[in-house]
Amino acid sequence: MKKILVPLDFSGCSDNALKNAIRIADRMNMELILMHSYIVPVAMAEHAAGFLTQEIELAEKNATDRFDQLEERFPDLKDISYQRFVEGGTLLDNIRSLIKAHDVAFVIMGTHGASGLQRVLLGSNAYSIMKHVKCPVIAIPEGADMSRMKHIALGGDYKSIPSHDCIQPLVDLTKALYAELHVIHIDQDKELDRSEMETARGIEKYLKSIKHSFHFKKDYDVEEGLLNFVKEENVGLLAMISRHHSFLDRLSHGSETRRMIMDIPIPLMVMHE
Repeated sequence: MKKILVPLDFSGCSDNALKNAIRIADRMNMELILMHSYIVPVAMAEHAAGFLTQEIELAEKNATDRFDQLEERFPDLKDISYQRFVEGGTLLDNIRSLIKAHDVAFVIMGTHGASGLQRVLLGSNAYSIMKHVKCPVIAIPEGADMSRMKHIALGGDYKSIPSHDCIQPLVDLTKALYAELHVIHIDQDKELDRSEMETARGIEKYLKSIKHSFHFKKDYDVEEGLLNFVKEENVGLLAMISRHHSFLDRLSHGSETRRMIMDIPIPLMVMHE
């Protein structure tokens, strides 16, 4: 059975990620892997070894106590098969290790202080994991509820057809949520050419099992055009493919005006070729 990995720091935003992950796991018949990661203190001298051991034991006990309270705080968790892990080290390394050991379909994580896409991208943990973890990652702003969304947008450039393995998780998620997938292409100054139209038809072959539509928008600012489309169509999840890291970089370092435009409280999903 495929699994959803949920990193937890027991904050409000990771609580919301867990709430969403429980609902998605139930809809998609998946198991959950709940993981808390803590940084191992560096011992500066030999006599500090005992202190280091105490610090590690305290961190593990605190996390275990928090895990023990989860079913009381999230009653629906009792209906989902799940495992829990407390791991020392960096969050990225621990996520990679668990993905290697388990059949992980998605990583679902919360974003601290996130009121919109801007802060999703600026969150160092979420952004690093999106770039370096080779399975679909969904970053969820605090307060977002994926179970209610009806529209998902896939931003694309129609330059190449993504692989089946890349696009299928998004198709499965769209189907499980009874949503519609909008494939949106923004360009600055031209209509679609023949090769781009062929690419769109190639993408469509993956989408026959779900409700979907294709959109072409002309806009001199590609990023603003995409985000305006998200607002206009009431999109509940924006999906991107990993080859568009330059898009993510531009969004996270844009002007103050652009950052205001990006301030939309929706989850962001990054997939990998």
